[in-house]
Amino acid sequence: MAKKNVLAFLAAFAISIPAFAADTGGYLFGMVGQTTIKDIDFPAGVSVDDTGTGFKIGGGYAFHRHFGVEAAYVDLGKATATAVGQTAEAKASGLVVVAVGMLSLGQNFSLLGRLGFINATVELSALGSSVDSTDMKTTFGIGASYSFTPRFAVRADYDVYQKLGDSSTTGESDVDMISIGVVYKF
Repeated sequence: MAKKNVLAFLAAFAISIPAFAADTGGYLFGMVGQTTIKDIDFPAGVSVDDTGTGFKIGGGYAFHRHFGVEAAYVDLGKATATAVGQTAEAKASGLVVVAVGMLSLGQNFSLLGRLGFINATVELSALGSSVDSTDMKTTFGIGASYSFTPRFAVRADYDVYQKLGDSSTTGESDVDMISIGVVYKF
């Protein structure tokens, strides 16, 4: 009787290993979306376009079906302000490292939560001159992923990059990004 229980346990364990392994491992992703730079205050008469197109490209590793890490390069687009024929432009980009929490809702659908850091460079240019700032700031986000096959998934993310820039040179602003993209698992 004990041998049957041990064999049943080993068989169940052996069957569960491939299912667990399918939720772990490396992956690459590429995403594109809309960015919005927040906290821009200009006087009346200044036209501001605070939305742009951004992208992120990177990779990650799921150590467990509920936890992983990601590293990515993110370009957060640009914002422009125009007054009296003159234009000022702000751009932001950087390297991101985040911890990722994953909650599987069925075999193909997952919810994601991210918390980490961005080493962001913000460049502000106007009237033929520019100033930039590179600082480590916090980032967080949520997302959802749907796997079409064991290797390919589509993913949607909402990320917030907090207080990018320097208060004394470029000014500080939050940047939000909503994006969609593809994931390749290996």
